[in-house]
Amino acid sequence: MKKTSIIFVAGAAVLFLACGRNVENAADGAVISVGERHIYPENISESFERYRGDTLSVNIFRDNIVARELFIAHAVDLGLDNDREVVRLVHERSREILQAEWLAYWLDKVEMSDNEVRDFWEKMGTGISYTCFYHEDSLFMDSVFSMVKAGEDLSDLVVEFAVDDIVRQTRGQINISDKNFSNAQDHEYLISAEAGDIIDPFPVTTGWRMLQIDSVWTYETEPFETDSQRIASMLLARNREARKIFLEDSLKTARNVHADSEVIRLIAENADARGIMFGVFQPEEESLIAVSWDGGSRTLFSMTENIQGLPDYFPRDTDNIRWLTDYARRLALFDIEMDEAIRLGLDTIPDVAHMLEAKLWEAVLDKYYEVVISTRIVSDSATLNNVYLDIRDDLPINESRVFHVLFLENNEKLNTAEAMMASGDDILAAVDQFELFPPILAEGEETITRPLESMMVPEGDRETLFSLIQGEEAIVTLSDSTALWFRLDEINEERIPSFDDIRDRVISEAEQRMETETIEVLVDSLSVVYHPYIDEEYFRGFYIPAEEDSVTSTESPTEVI
Repeated sequence: MKKTSIIFVAGAAVLFLACGRNVENAADGAVISVGERHIYPENISESFERYRGDTLSVNIFRDNIVARELFIAHAVDLGLDNDREVVRLVHERSREILQAEWLAYWLDKVEMSDNEVRDFWEKMGTGISYTCFYHEDSLFMDSVFSMVKAGEDLSDLVVEFAVDDIVRQTRGQINISDKNFSNAQDHEYLISAEAGDIIDPFPVTTGWRMLQIDSVWTYETEPFETDSQRIASMLLARNREARKIFLEDSLKTARNVHADSEVIRLIAENADARGIMFGVFQPEEESLIAVSWDGGSRTLFSMTENIQGLPDYFPRDTDNIRWLTDYARRLALFDIEMDEAIRLGLDTIPDVAHMLEAKLWEAVLDKYYEVVISTRIVSDSATLNNVYLDIRDDLPINESRVFHVLFLENNEKLNTAEAMMASGDDILAAVDQFELFPPILAEGEETITRPLESMMVPEGDRETLFSLIQGEEAIVTLSDSTALWFRLDEINEERIPSFDDIRDRVISEAEQRMETETIEVLVDSLSVVYHPYIDEEYFRGFYIPAEEDSVTSTESPTEVI
Protein backbone atom coordinates (compact mmCIF):
# COMPACT_ATOMS: atom_id res chain seq x y z
CA MET A 1 0.00 0.00 0.00
CA LYS A 2 1.31 3.43 -0.90
CA LYS A 3 1.96 5.59 2.15
CA THR A 4 -0.08 8.74 2.63
CA SER A 5 3.05 10.80 3.14
CA ILE A 6 3.31 10.70 -0.65
CA ILE A 7 0.19 12.83 -0.80
CA PHE A 8 1.93 15.80 0.78
CA VAL A 9 4.93 16.48 -1.42
CA ALA A 10 7.26 19.42 -1.75
CA GLY A 11 7.09 21.04 -5.14
CA ALA A 12 3.45 20.17 -5.73
CA ALA A 13 1.26 23.00 -6.91
CA VAL A 14 -0.12 25.08 -4.05
CA LEU A 15 -3.69 24.00 -3.37
CA PHE A 16 -5.94 27.05 -3.68
CA LEU A 17 -8.90 26.37 -1.44
CA ALA A 18 -12.45 27.53 -1.93
CA CYS A 19 -14.37 29.05 0.99
CA GLY A 20 -11.18 29.61 3.00
CA ARG A 21 -12.87 32.06 5.35
CA ASN A 22 -16.00 30.16 6.29
CA VAL A 23 -16.21 31.44 9.88
CA GLU A 24 -19.35 29.39 10.59
CA ASN A 25 -17.26 26.22 10.87
CA ALA A 26 -14.58 27.75 13.12
CA ALA A 27 -14.12 26.89 16.77
CA ASP A 28 -12.96 29.62 19.15
CA GLY A 29 -9.23 30.04 18.79
CA ALA A 30 -8.87 27.51 15.96
CA VAL A 31 -6.78 28.51 12.94
CA ILE A 32 -8.02 25.62 10.76
CA SER A 33 -11.40 23.89 11.08
CA VAL A 34 -12.85 21.15 8.91
CA GLY A 35 -16.10 19.66 10.13
CA GLU A 36 -15.72 18.68 13.76
CA ARG A 37 -11.92 18.75 13.70
CA HIS A 38 -10.03 21.88 14.75
CA ILE A 39 -6.36 22.83 14.76
CA TYR A 40 -5.10 25.42 17.22
CA PRO A 41 -1.90 27.51 17.20
CA GLU A 42 -0.30 25.36 19.89
CA ASN A 43 -0.65 22.35 17.55
CA ILE A 44 1.34 23.84 14.67
CA SER A 45 3.18 27.06 15.60
CA GLU A 46 6.50 25.34 16.31
CA SER A 47 6.42 23.60 12.92
CA PHE A 48 5.56 26.80 11.06
CA GLU A 49 8.36 28.71 12.76
CA ARG A 50 10.79 26.64 10.68
CA TYR A 51 9.39 28.26 7.53
CA ARG A 52 9.04 31.81 8.86
CA GLY A 53 9.83 34.33 6.14
CA ASP A 54 9.36 31.79 3.33
CA THR A 55 5.88 32.65 2.06
CA LEU A 56 5.66 29.85 -0.50
CA SER A 57 6.66 27.18 2.03
CA VAL A 58 4.23 28.54 4.62
CA ASN A 59 1.39 28.36 2.10
CA ILE A 60 2.30 24.86 0.92
CA PHE A 61 2.54 23.57 4.48
CA ARG A 62 -0.77 25.20 5.44
CA ASP A 63 -2.55 23.79 2.40
CA ASN A 64 -1.09 20.33 3.02
CA ILE A 65 -2.63 20.41 6.50
CA VAL A 66 -5.99 21.53 5.15
CA ALA A 67 -5.90 18.82 2.45
CA ARG A 68 -5.14 16.24 5.12
CA GLU A 69 -8.09 17.40 7.22
CA LEU A 70 -10.42 17.31 4.21
CA PHE A 71 -9.32 13.76 3.41
CA ILE A 72 -9.87 12.70 7.03
CA ALA A 73 -13.37 14.21 7.02
CA HIS A 74 -14.18 12.39 3.78
CA ALA A 75 -12.66 9.14 5.02
CA VAL A 76 -14.79 9.25 8.18
CA ASP A 77 -17.94 9.90 6.14
CA LEU A 78 -17.02 6.87 4.01
CA GLY A 79 -16.68 4.81 7.19
CA LEU A 80 -13.01 4.03 6.57
CA ASP A 81 -12.16 4.62 10.23
CA ASN A 82 -14.33 1.55 10.96
CA ASP A 83 -12.79 -0.59 8.21
CA ARG A 84 -11.72 -3.93 9.70
CA GLU A 85 -8.12 -3.65 8.56
CA VAL A 86 -7.88 -0.03 9.71
CA VAL A 87 -9.21 -0.95 13.14
CA ARG A 88 -6.70 -3.79 13.36
CA LEU A 89 -3.76 -1.62 12.32
CA VAL A 90 -4.75 1.16 14.73
CA HIS A 91 -4.90 -1.41 17.51
CA GLU A 92 -1.46 -2.83 16.67
CA ARG A 93 0.22 0.56 16.34
CA SER A 94 -1.39 1.90 19.51
CA ARG A 95 -0.49 -1.25 21.36
CA GLU A 96 3.18 -0.86 20.43
CA ILE A 97 3.21 2.66 21.87
CA LEU A 98 1.37 1.76 25.07
CA GLN A 99 3.45 -1.38 25.61
CA ALA A 100 6.60 0.70 25.50
CA GLU A 101 5.10 3.25 27.90
CA TRP A 102 4.00 0.53 30.34
CA LEU A 103 7.43 -1.12 30.35
CA ALA A 104 9.18 2.22 30.76
CA TYR A 105 6.87 3.09 33.66
CA TRP A 106 7.91 0.01 35.62
CA LEU A 107 11.50 -0.45 34.45
CA ASP A 108 12.42 3.15 35.20
CA LYS A 109 11.71 2.29 38.85
CA VAL A 110 14.55 -0.26 38.90
CA GLU A 111 17.59 1.22 40.61
CA MET A 112 21.18 0.14 41.17
CA SER A 113 23.05 0.51 44.47
CA ASP A 114 26.79 1.11 44.85
CA ASN A 115 27.04 -2.01 47.04
CA GLU A 116 25.67 -4.21 44.24
CA VAL A 117 28.26 -2.83 41.83
CA ARG A 118 31.13 -3.40 44.26
CA ASP A 119 29.98 -6.92 45.15
CA PHE A 120 29.88 -7.76 41.45
CA TRP A 121 33.38 -6.32 40.87
CA GLU A 122 34.82 -8.37 43.73
CA LYS A 123 33.58 -11.58 42.08
CA MET A 124 35.18 -10.80 38.70
CA GLY A 125 38.40 -12.29 37.36
CA THR A 126 37.32 -15.41 35.47
CA GLY A 127 36.77 -15.60 31.71
CA ILE A 128 34.93 -18.43 30.01
CA SER A 129 34.36 -19.98 26.58
CA TYR A 130 31.48 -22.36 26.02
CA THR A 131 29.22 -23.89 23.38
CA CYS A 132 25.45 -23.52 23.59
CA PHE A 133 22.68 -25.50 21.94
CA TYR A 134 18.98 -24.61 21.96
CA HIS A 135 15.92 -26.53 20.82
CA GLU A 136 12.19 -26.18 21.43
CA ASP A 137 11.63 -29.94 21.79
CA SER A 138 12.68 -31.36 25.17
CA LEU A 139 12.86 -34.94 23.86
CA PHE A 140 15.14 -33.93 21.01
CA MET A 141 17.27 -31.99 23.49
CA ASP A 142 17.59 -35.08 25.69
CA SER A 143 18.78 -37.01 22.64
CA VAL A 144 21.42 -34.37 21.84
CA PHE A 145 22.53 -34.35 25.48
CA SER A 146 23.01 -38.13 25.39
CA MET A 147 25.05 -37.90 22.17
CA VAL A 148 27.34 -35.27 23.67
CA LYS A 149 27.81 -37.34 26.84
CA ALA A 150 28.75 -40.24 24.57
CA GLY A 151 31.48 -38.17 22.88
CA GLU A 152 29.75 -36.38 19.97
CA ASP A 153 31.05 -32.89 19.15
CA LEU A 154 28.42 -30.35 20.25
CA SER A 155 29.70 -27.77 17.73
CA ASP A 156 28.98 -30.22 14.90
CA LEU A 157 25.49 -30.87 16.27
CA VAL A 158 24.86 -27.12 16.41
CA VAL A 159 25.75 -26.78 12.73
CA GLU A 160 23.53 -29.73 11.82
CA PHE A 161 20.45 -29.13 13.97
CA ALA A 162 20.33 -25.51 15.20
CA VAL A 163 17.43 -23.47 13.77
CA ASP A 164 19.17 -20.10 14.08
CA ASP A 165 21.51 -19.11 11.22
CA ILE A 166 23.76 -16.99 13.45
CA VAL A 167 24.15 -19.80 15.98
CA ARG A 168 25.05 -22.21 13.18
CA GLN A 169 27.61 -19.80 11.71
CA THR A 170 29.32 -19.36 15.09
CA ARG A 171 29.04 -23.10 15.83
CA GLY A 172 27.33 -22.09 19.08
CA GLN A 173 30.55 -20.60 20.45
CA ILE A 174 30.31 -17.90 23.14
CA ASN A 175 33.42 -16.21 24.55
CA ILE A 176 33.04 -13.91 27.54
CA SER A 177 35.84 -11.88 29.07
CA ASP A 178 34.27 -12.47 32.49
CA LYS A 179 31.68 -15.14 33.25
CA ASN A 180 29.74 -12.69 35.40
CA PHE A 181 28.88 -10.75 32.23
CA SER A 182 27.10 -13.72 30.65
CA ASN A 183 23.46 -13.46 29.59
CA ALA A 184 20.82 -13.90 32.25
CA GLN A 185 19.64 -17.34 31.08
CA ASP A 186 23.15 -18.86 31.27
CA HIS A 187 24.55 -16.92 34.20
CA GLU A 188 23.53 -19.14 37.12
CA TYR A 189 24.86 -22.24 35.35
CA LEU A 190 28.26 -20.70 34.65
CA ILE A 191 29.10 -19.41 38.14
CA SER A 192 30.70 -22.65 39.33
CA ALA A 193 31.34 -24.25 35.92
CA GLU A 194 34.72 -25.79 35.05
CA ALA A 195 36.30 -26.70 31.73
CA GLY A 196 34.81 -29.92 30.37
CA ASP A 197 31.51 -29.60 32.22
CA ILE A 198 28.33 -30.39 30.31
CA ILE A 199 25.33 -28.50 31.70
CA ASP A 200 22.13 -30.54 31.61
CA PRO A 201 19.30 -29.13 29.43
CA PHE A 202 17.44 -26.37 31.27
CA PRO A 203 14.22 -24.53 30.36
CA VAL A 204 14.29 -21.09 28.72
CA THR A 205 11.49 -18.86 27.43
CA THR A 206 10.67 -20.82 24.28
CA GLY A 207 12.39 -24.19 24.70
CA TRP A 208 15.44 -25.87 26.20
CA ARG A 209 19.13 -24.99 26.30
CA MET A 210 22.31 -26.91 27.15
CA LEU A 211 25.91 -25.78 27.56
CA GLN A 212 29.34 -27.34 27.22
CA ILE A 213 32.23 -25.55 28.94
CA ASP A 214 35.24 -25.40 26.62
CA SER A 215 37.73 -23.40 28.68
CA VAL A 216 38.00 -21.24 31.78
CA TRP A 217 40.77 -18.75 32.61
CA THR A 218 41.64 -16.10 35.17
CA TYR A 219 42.77 -12.52 34.54
CA GLU A 220 43.66 -9.34 36.40
CA THR A 221 40.63 -7.09 36.80
CA GLU A 222 40.61 -3.33 36.21
CA PRO A 223 40.49 -1.03 39.26
CA PHE A 224 36.99 -0.56 40.66
CA GLU A 225 36.91 3.13 39.72
CA THR A 226 37.75 2.27 36.09
CA ASP A 227 35.20 -0.54 35.70
CA SER A 228 32.34 0.56 37.92
CA GLN A 229 30.36 2.41 35.23
CA ARG A 230 30.45 -0.55 32.86
CA ILE A 231 29.38 -2.89 35.65
CA ALA A 232 26.56 -0.58 36.75
CA SER A 233 25.19 -0.35 33.20
CA MET A 234 25.22 -4.11 32.77
CA LEU A 235 23.64 -4.79 36.16
CA LEU A 236 20.92 -2.22 35.54
CA ALA A 237 20.11 -3.84 32.18
CA ARG A 238 20.11 -7.31 33.75
CA ASN A 239 17.90 -6.23 36.66
CA ARG A 240 15.50 -4.51 34.30
CA GLU A 241 15.27 -7.64 32.17
CA ALA A 242 14.62 -9.75 35.27
CA ARG A 243 11.96 -7.29 36.36
CA LYS A 244 10.39 -7.38 32.88
CA ILE A 245 10.23 -11.19 32.89
CA PHE A 246 8.70 -11.17 36.39
CA LEU A 247 6.07 -8.60 35.42
CA GLU A 248 5.14 -10.42 32.21
CA ASP A 249 4.96 -13.84 33.88
CA SER A 250 2.79 -12.34 36.61
CA LEU A 251 0.43 -10.84 34.04
CA LYS A 252 0.09 -14.06 32.07
CA THR A 253 -0.72 -15.96 35.24
CA ALA A 254 -3.07 -13.36 36.69
CA ARG A 255 -5.03 -12.92 33.47
CA ASN A 256 -5.29 -16.66 32.64
CA VAL A 257 -3.93 -16.57 29.09
CA HIS A 258 -5.21 -19.52 27.05
CA ALA A 259 -4.46 -20.43 23.43
CA ASP A 260 -7.19 -22.54 21.77
CA SER A 261 -5.43 -25.67 20.50
CA GLU A 262 -8.04 -26.42 17.80
CA VAL A 263 -7.89 -22.92 16.33
CA ILE A 264 -4.08 -23.00 16.46
CA ARG A 265 -4.15 -26.33 14.62
CA LEU A 266 -6.45 -24.82 11.96
CA ILE A 267 -4.03 -21.93 11.49
CA ALA A 268 -1.07 -24.32 11.12
CA GLU A 269 -2.94 -26.43 8.57
CA ASN A 270 -3.56 -23.34 6.43
CA ALA A 271 0.08 -22.20 6.37
CA ASP A 272 1.81 -22.09 3.00
CA ALA A 273 4.50 -24.54 1.97
CA ARG A 274 7.25 -22.17 3.14
CA GLY A 275 5.83 -21.93 6.66
CA ILE A 276 5.74 -18.12 6.37
CA MET A 277 2.28 -16.98 5.22
CA PHE A 278 -1.28 -18.35 5.17
CA GLY A 279 -3.91 -19.25 2.63
CA VAL A 280 -7.44 -17.87 2.63
CA PHE A 281 -9.63 -18.57 5.65
CA GLN A 282 -13.41 -18.78 5.53
CA PRO A 283 -15.29 -15.82 7.11
CA GLU A 284 -16.61 -18.03 9.91
CA GLU A 285 -13.05 -19.21 10.61
CA GLU A 286 -11.67 -15.70 10.81
CA SER A 287 -13.92 -14.87 13.77
CA LEU A 288 -12.78 -17.87 15.85
CA ILE A 289 -10.98 -16.98 19.09
CA ALA A 290 -7.32 -18.02 18.83
CA VAL A 291 -6.22 -16.82 22.26
CA SER A 292 -8.15 -15.42 25.21
CA TRP A 293 -7.53 -13.99 28.66
CA ASP A 294 -9.53 -12.43 31.43
CA GLY A 295 -10.83 -9.26 29.84
CA GLY A 296 -9.95 -9.85 26.19
CA SER A 297 -9.19 -12.07 23.21
CA ARG A 298 -7.71 -12.20 19.71
CA THR A 299 -9.44 -13.74 16.73
CA LEU A 300 -7.86 -15.96 14.12
CA PHE A 301 -8.01 -13.00 11.72
CA SER A 302 -6.22 -10.67 14.12
CA MET A 303 -3.49 -13.19 14.88
CA THR A 304 -2.78 -14.30 11.32
CA GLU A 305 -2.79 -10.75 9.96
CA ASN A 306 -0.35 -9.74 12.68
CA ILE A 307 2.01 -12.56 11.70
CA GLN A 308 1.78 -11.73 7.99
CA GLY A 309 2.57 -8.11 8.79
CA LEU A 310 5.86 -8.98 10.50
CA PRO A 311 9.04 -7.63 8.87
CA ASP A 312 10.54 -10.01 6.31
CA TYR A 313 13.62 -10.61 8.46
CA PHE A 314 11.55 -11.77 11.46
CA PRO A 315 11.74 -15.57 11.83
CA ARG A 316 8.44 -17.40 11.73
CA ASP A 317 7.23 -20.97 11.51
CA THR A 318 3.55 -20.73 10.62
CA ASP A 319 3.00 -24.47 10.15
CA ASN A 320 4.46 -25.24 13.58
CA ILE A 321 1.82 -25.59 16.32
CA ARG A 322 4.32 -24.91 19.12
CA TRP A 323 5.56 -21.71 17.47
CA LEU A 324 2.00 -20.51 16.80
CA THR A 325 0.95 -21.26 20.38
CA ASP A 326 3.90 -19.31 21.79
CA TYR A 327 3.19 -16.43 19.43
CA ALA A 328 -0.51 -16.36 20.38
CA ARG A 329 0.42 -16.14 24.06
CA ARG A 330 2.92 -13.39 23.27
CA LEU A 331 0.25 -11.37 21.45
CA ALA A 332 -2.08 -11.83 24.41
CA LEU A 333 0.63 -10.50 26.71
CA PHE A 334 1.15 -7.49 24.44
CA ASP A 335 -2.56 -6.66 24.59
CA ILE A 336 -2.63 -7.10 28.36
CA GLU A 337 0.31 -4.70 28.70
CA MET A 338 -1.65 -2.18 26.64
CA ASP A 339 -4.65 -2.64 28.95
CA GLU A 340 -2.42 -2.11 31.98
CA ALA A 341 -1.00 1.07 30.44
CA ILE A 342 -4.52 2.42 29.96
CA ARG A 343 -5.44 1.43 33.50
CA LEU A 344 -2.50 3.52 34.74
CA GLY A 345 -3.66 6.44 32.58
CA LEU A 346 -0.50 6.41 30.46
CA ASP A 347 -2.61 6.95 27.34
CA THR A 348 -3.60 10.40 28.65
CA ILE A 349 -0.04 11.74 28.86
CA PRO A 350 -0.10 14.55 26.23
CA ASP A 351 2.81 13.26 24.14
CA VAL A 352 1.45 9.71 24.22
CA ALA A 353 -2.08 10.85 23.39
CA HIS A 354 -0.70 12.79 20.42
CA MET A 355 1.17 9.71 19.14
CA LEU A 356 -1.93 7.55 19.51
CA GLU A 357 -4.05 10.01 17.56
CA ALA A 358 -1.38 10.26 14.87
CA LYS A 359 -1.38 6.47 14.46
CA LEU A 360 -5.16 6.47 14.11
CA TRP A 361 -5.26 9.00 11.28
CA GLU A 362 -2.17 7.55 9.65
CA ALA A 363 -4.00 4.25 9.21
CA VAL A 364 -7.19 5.99 8.04
CA LEU A 365 -5.28 8.06 5.46
CA ASP A 366 -3.44 4.97 4.22
CA LYS A 367 -6.80 3.34 3.56
CA TYR A 368 -8.16 6.56 2.02
CA TYR A 369 -5.23 6.66 -0.39
CA GLU A 370 -5.85 3.04 -1.33
CA VAL A 371 -9.62 3.37 -1.77
CA VAL A 372 -10.07 6.91 -3.11
CA ILE A 373 -6.87 8.46 -4.44
CA SER A 374 -4.97 5.55 -6.01
CA THR A 375 -8.06 4.38 -7.92
CA ARG A 376 -8.13 7.74 -9.72
CA ILE A 377 -4.49 7.62 -10.76
CA VAL A 378 -4.73 5.98 -14.17
CA SER A 379 -2.09 6.81 -16.76
CA ASP A 380 -3.29 6.13 -20.31
CA SER A 381 -1.01 5.82 -23.34
CA ALA A 382 -1.51 9.47 -24.34
CA THR A 383 -0.44 10.67 -20.88
CA LEU A 384 2.60 8.41 -20.86
CA ASN A 385 3.63 9.62 -24.31
CA ASN A 386 3.30 13.28 -23.27
CA VAL A 387 5.42 12.68 -20.19
CA TYR A 388 7.99 10.84 -22.28
CA LEU A 389 8.25 13.77 -24.69
CA ASP A 390 8.57 16.17 -21.76
CA ILE A 391 11.42 14.42 -19.97
CA ARG A 392 13.39 12.52 -22.61
CA ASP A 393 15.73 15.39 -23.50
CA ASP A 394 16.77 15.69 -19.87
CA LEU A 395 17.69 12.00 -19.65
CA PRO A 396 20.16 11.32 -22.46
CA ILE A 397 21.72 7.89 -22.81
CA ASN A 398 25.43 8.60 -22.41
CA GLU A 399 28.03 7.37 -24.87
CA SER A 400 29.13 3.85 -24.00
CA ARG A 401 31.65 1.41 -25.38
CA VAL A 402 31.72 -2.34 -25.67
CA PHE A 403 35.06 -4.13 -25.46
CA HIS A 404 36.54 -7.58 -25.66
CA VAL A 405 38.37 -8.18 -22.38
CA LEU A 406 40.74 -10.83 -20.98
CA PHE A 407 42.45 -11.11 -17.61
CA LEU A 408 46.25 -11.30 -17.59
CA GLU A 409 46.83 -12.93 -14.22
CA ASN A 410 50.65 -12.75 -14.06
CA ASN A 411 53.70 -11.27 -15.75
CA GLU A 412 54.04 -14.26 -18.06
CA LYS A 413 50.52 -13.71 -19.49
CA LEU A 414 51.14 -9.97 -19.68
CA ASN A 415 54.32 -10.51 -21.70
CA THR A 416 52.55 -13.00 -23.96
CA ALA A 417 49.73 -10.53 -24.70
CA GLU A 418 52.17 -7.68 -25.38
CA ALA A 419 54.17 -9.89 -27.78
CA MET A 420 51.05 -10.93 -29.68
CA MET A 421 49.92 -7.31 -29.96
CA ALA A 422 53.36 -6.29 -31.29
CA SER A 423 53.38 -9.06 -33.91
CA GLY A 424 49.77 -8.42 -34.99
CA ASP A 425 48.53 -11.82 -33.84
CA ASP A 426 44.87 -12.13 -32.89
CA ILE A 427 44.70 -12.56 -29.12
CA LEU A 428 41.10 -13.75 -29.28
CA ALA A 429 42.25 -16.66 -31.46
CA ALA A 430 44.32 -17.76 -28.44
CA VAL A 431 41.68 -17.01 -25.81
CA ASP A 432 42.26 -20.39 -24.11
CA GLN A 433 45.69 -19.15 -23.00
CA PHE A 434 44.14 -16.42 -20.84
CA GLU A 435 41.62 -16.04 -18.05
CA LEU A 436 38.17 -14.48 -18.41
CA PHE A 437 37.09 -11.42 -16.39
CA PRO A 438 33.43 -11.96 -15.36
CA PRO A 439 32.91 -8.75 -13.30
CA ILE A 440 32.32 -6.62 -16.40
CA LEU A 441 31.13 -9.20 -18.94
CA ALA A 442 27.71 -8.99 -20.55
CA GLU A 443 25.32 -11.76 -19.52
CA GLY A 444 26.09 -15.01 -21.32
CA GLU A 445 29.31 -13.67 -22.92
CA GLU A 446 32.88 -14.90 -22.49
CA THR A 447 34.86 -11.88 -23.65
CA ILE A 448 32.31 -9.16 -24.52
CA THR A 449 31.73 -6.53 -21.85
CA ARG A 450 28.43 -4.91 -21.09
CA PRO A 451 28.27 -1.29 -22.39
CA LEU A 452 30.66 0.79 -20.28
CA GLU A 453 30.27 4.54 -19.79
CA SER A 454 33.36 6.60 -19.08
CA MET A 455 32.37 7.13 -15.44
CA MET A 456 32.39 3.34 -14.95
CA VAL A 457 36.11 3.21 -15.75
CA PRO A 458 38.79 4.27 -13.21
CA GLU A 459 39.86 7.83 -13.92
CA GLY A 460 43.46 6.89 -14.67
CA ASP A 461 42.41 4.45 -17.43
CA ARG A 462 39.55 6.48 -18.87
CA GLU A 463 41.56 8.35 -21.50
CA THR A 464 43.31 5.17 -22.64
CA LEU A 465 40.12 3.19 -23.25
CA PHE A 466 37.93 6.01 -24.55
CA SER A 467 40.48 7.24 -27.09
CA LEU A 468 40.65 3.87 -28.87
CA ILE A 469 39.21 3.51 -32.33
CA GLN A 470 37.24 0.43 -33.27
CA GLY A 471 39.48 -2.67 -33.32
CA GLU A 472 42.33 -1.04 -31.38
CA GLU A 473 43.79 -2.77 -28.32
CA ALA A 474 45.18 -1.60 -25.00
CA ILE A 475 46.46 -3.12 -21.78
CA VAL A 476 45.36 -1.61 -18.46
CA THR A 477 47.44 -2.44 -15.39
CA LEU A 478 45.64 -3.62 -12.25
CA SER A 479 48.67 -4.34 -10.03
CA ASP A 480 52.39 -5.08 -10.31
CA SER A 481 51.67 -8.47 -11.87
CA THR A 482 48.10 -8.36 -13.18
CA ALA A 483 46.40 -6.48 -16.01
CA LEU A 484 43.42 -6.44 -18.38
CA TRP A 485 43.61 -6.60 -22.16
CA PHE A 486 40.93 -4.63 -24.02
CA ARG A 487 39.92 -4.42 -27.69
CA LEU A 488 37.26 -1.87 -28.64
CA ASP A 489 34.39 -3.68 -30.32
CA GLU A 490 31.58 -1.12 -30.55
CA ILE A 491 30.84 2.57 -29.84
CA ASN A 492 27.34 3.54 -28.81
CA GLU A 493 26.96 7.28 -29.37
CA GLU A 494 25.08 9.48 -26.92
CA ARG A 495 21.41 9.51 -27.86
CA ILE A 496 17.93 10.51 -26.82
CA PRO A 497 16.43 7.59 -24.90
CA SER A 498 13.62 5.53 -26.35
CA PHE A 499 10.42 5.04 -24.37
CA ASP A 500 11.57 1.54 -23.35
CA ASP A 501 14.89 2.92 -22.09
CA ILE A 502 13.16 5.08 -19.49
CA ARG A 503 9.82 3.30 -19.14
CA ASP A 504 9.96 3.10 -15.33
CA ARG A 505 10.92 6.76 -15.02
CA VAL A 506 8.09 7.80 -17.37
CA ILE A 507 5.50 5.76 -15.46
CA SER A 508 6.70 7.15 -12.13
CA GLU A 509 6.60 10.73 -13.39
CA ALA A 510 3.16 10.21 -14.92
CA GLU A 511 1.83 8.77 -11.66
CA GLN A 512 3.24 11.71 -9.70
CA ARG A 513 1.58 14.18 -12.03
CA MET A 514 -1.71 12.30 -11.90
CA GLU A 515 -1.45 12.12 -8.11
CA THR A 516 -0.94 15.87 -7.83
CA GLU A 517 -3.82 16.54 -10.22
CA THR A 518 -6.07 14.08 -8.40
CA ILE A 519 -5.31 15.67 -5.04
CA GLU A 520 -5.97 19.17 -6.35
CA VAL A 521 -9.32 18.15 -7.83
CA LEU A 522 -10.29 16.30 -4.65
CA VAL A 523 -9.36 19.23 -2.42
CA ASP A 524 -11.38 21.63 -4.55
CA SER A 525 -14.44 19.38 -4.54
CA LEU A 526 -14.19 18.51 -0.85
CA SER A 527 -13.79 22.18 0.05
CA VAL A 528 -17.22 22.83 -1.43
CA VAL A 529 -18.66 20.01 0.72
CA TYR A 530 -16.88 20.67 4.04
CA HIS A 531 -16.25 24.44 3.83
CA PRO A 532 -12.89 24.58 5.64
CA TYR A 533 -12.13 27.59 7.80
CA ILE A 534 -8.63 29.08 7.61
CA ASP A 535 -7.46 31.99 9.76
CA GLU A 536 -5.51 33.74 6.99
CA GLU A 537 -4.23 36.44 9.35
CA TYR A 538 -2.56 33.84 11.55
CA PHE A 539 -0.65 32.31 8.63
CA ARG A 540 0.26 35.69 7.14
CA GLY A 541 2.09 36.33 10.37
CA PHE A 542 4.68 33.77 9.28
CA TYR A 543 5.36 35.60 6.01
CA ILE A 544 7.51 38.09 7.94
CA PRO A 545 10.98 36.88 9.04
CA ALA A 546 11.77 37.00 12.73
CA GLU A 547 14.12 39.86 13.64
CA GLU A 548 16.95 37.49 14.45
CA ASP A 549 16.60 35.60 11.13
CA SER A 550 19.46 36.31 8.77
CA VAL A 551 18.64 33.68 6.17
CA THR A 552 15.45 32.25 4.71
CA SER A 553 14.64 28.66 5.57
CA THR A 554 15.51 26.21 2.80
CA GLU A 555 13.65 23.29 4.36
CA SER A 556 11.06 21.59 2.21
CA PRO A 557 7.54 21.71 3.72
CA THR A 558 6.69 18.04 3.38
CA GLU A 559 5.47 17.46 6.93
CA VAL A 560 1.92 17.26 8.13
CA ILE A 561 0.52 17.26 11.63
